[in-house]
Amino acid sequence: MEMKNQSGQTVVEYILLLVVAVSLVMTVFNSNIFKSLFGSQGSVGQLYKLDSEWGYRHAFITGKVSGEQSVIYNSAEEHPSYYNSSKGETRFFGPSDPYQ
Repeated sequence: MEMKNQSGQTVVEYILLLVVAVSLVMTVFNSNIFKSLFGSQGSVGQLYKLDSEWGYRHAFITGKVSGEQSVIYNSAEEHPSYYNSSKGETRFFGPSDPYQ
């Protein structure tokens, strides 16, 4: 028997290879080790969450120093990343005229 066209076999092989690759990825993502590191309560995820929240709130990229306490500001003018008290101006631009 002579085979004239093997393109169908190649398609089947690629589909099987894709199925194997997807099953391996799903096995890794659903493993307990992966979830303990990167899951919703994972150790790496929690550290990243704390660091990004601190950086966003206080406008410092380095993150929170251990033992440092959070400061709650009552207004934006008190926040050191917004208002430069020595120059008496903000670090952001605003409208030249009040909105009407």
